Amino acid sequence: MNTSIADLYVSRTERGSAIIARQEPTVYEEGTYAQALTADQLSRYENDGFLVIEDLFSENEVNDLLAEIDRLGKDESLRGREELITEPNSQALRSIFLVHKLSEKIKELVRDPRVLDVARQILGSEVYIHQSRVNLKPGLNGKEFYWHSDFETWHVEDGMPTMRALSCSVLLTDNNACNGPLMLVPGSHKQFIACEGITPGITTSAL
Repeated sequence: MNTSIADLYVSRTERGSAIIARQEPTVYEEGTYAQALTADQLSRYENDGFLVIEDLFSENEVNDLLAEIDRLGKDESLRGREELITEPNSQALRSIFLVHKLSEKIKELVRDPRVLDVARQILGSEVYIHQSRVNLKPGLNGKEFYWHSDFETWHVEDGMPTMRALSCSVLLTDNNACNGPLMLVPGSHKQFIACEGITPGITTSAL
C-alpha cells in the first residue's frame, strides 16, 4: 500500500529558498536505550546541535584506523568503484563512501558502543546507518567542502522524511585553523534551509 505524507521540509522547488523551523525535537526520550552521555552533555547537544567528545579512542586505536584508511586508499581492487571519489582536478582520493561495507574494521567501529550508544541515547531508539564515508581531503590541493546541511540532501535525494537522525564524525587527525577543519554553526540545527531548484514530491511506502 502506498501512503503519501505531507512534506514538512519542501526544498529545491520553484518557490525559491526559505528558512523553515525544525519540526522535531533534538533529543528524544521515548525510552531508555543507552546511557552514554551525561545530562550536561545532552543539554549541550540539544542547545548547540553538536557535541565534541575528546579522547574517545586510544592512540593505538586511532593509529589502527588511520592504517586501515591508508590501506583502503591503496587497494587497487577498489579502483574505479563509484564509492571512491577523487579530487576534481587530480586522481587524489577525496572520499570513500559505504566504507562500513568495504572494511571490517570500520564495520566494527560503527558498532562500537562508545559510538553506537551515543546515537541510541539521543534518538531514543535503535538506529541504523543511513550513510558512511571517509573524508581524506588531500592537504593544500584538496578542494573544499562547501557549507551545507546533511539533512537537506538526505531529505531531497534519499527521501528521509524527518530530522530524526544525526551525523557522527570520528576525527582521526588534529583539527586546527591551518588544516581545513570542520566548522559547525551552533544552533543551526534548529532550522532547515530549503534550497532553490525543482524536485518531485516525497512519497513513502508502507506495508
